[in-house]
Amino acid sequence: MIYVHGAAEPFFLSGSPEQAILFLHGLTGSPSEVYPTALHLNQHYGYTVSGPLLPGHGSHPRFLNRLVWQDWFGAAAEELTYLLSAYKQVWVAGLSMGGLLALHAARQTSGLRGAISINAPLYPRGSILMSFTSVLKYIYPYSKKRNSEQIEALAAQGRFTYGVMPLGAFDSMKKLRNTVKAEAGGISIPVLIMQGSRDQVVWPKSGKYLAKMIPGAALIRLERSEHIATMGEETARIAQAISEFAQ
Repeated sequence: MIYVHGAAEPFFLSGSPEQAILFLHGLTGSPSEVYPTALHLNQHYGYTVSGPLLPGHGSHPRFLNRLVWQDWFGAAAEELTYLLSAYKQVWVAGLSMGGLLALHAARQTSGLRGAISINAPLYPRGSILMSFTSVLKYIYPYSKKRNSEQIEALAAQGRFTYGVMPLGAFDSMKKLRNTVKAEAGGISIPVLIMQGSRDQVVWPKSGKYLAKMIPGAALIRLERSEHIATMGEETARIAQAISEFAQ
C-alpha cells in the first residue's frame, strides 16, 4: 500500500446535480493546488467539482518515475466516465500538465461540454539539460527544482508537491505535449486557454500559441498570476472565467 500525504488527498465537492467539472493537477503536484479555485467554483457558482489524485503523485517521486502519461490520462478518463454517467453537463479543466490532459480529453472523450487549460507547458522553461531527459533519465532520476521559494510559500498555504522533478515522468509529459500539439487542430468542443503572464515554469507565449492551434479557442491572460495560478491572486477571476465559459 502506497502512503499518500494528508495534504495530497483527492477531493469531491458536491454541488449541482446536473453540472460537474473534473479539475486536474499538474506534474509532481496534487489536488491541493487546484482546490482553492475548485472551492470557489463550488461555493460561488454551484458546480460539483472532482479533484482526483493522479497516479504516482502525493507520496514519493520514485513512484512517479515508474509511470507514463497514459497512466495519468487513464485515471482522468475513469473519473470522466463516472461524471458523464451521473451529470448532464461535464467540463474538464487542468493546471499545467493537467491542462494538457484536459485538452487530450477534449479530443478523445465524447460528451464533454468544454475544456479549460491553465498554464499548460507547451513551452516549458528550464535548463538546456531538460531537453535531453530521454537520455538523462537513465543517469539522473531526479532534477532539483529551482523555484524553492515559491514552493515553500505555496506549501505554507496547503499545497503538496514533490521537491524534485522525476526526469522519467517529465520525459513522458513531453510526449503528452507532442500528442496534444498533433491533435489540437481536431478538437471540436469549446476550449478556454488561460495563461499567467508571470509564469516562472512555462513561457507565457505558450498560451497564445496553444490558442492558435485549437479552432475557436478563447484566450485569457492572467496578468498577476504565476504558474500555480489556481492558488494565486486571481483565483476568483479564474473561477468566474470558467463559470462564464461554461454558461
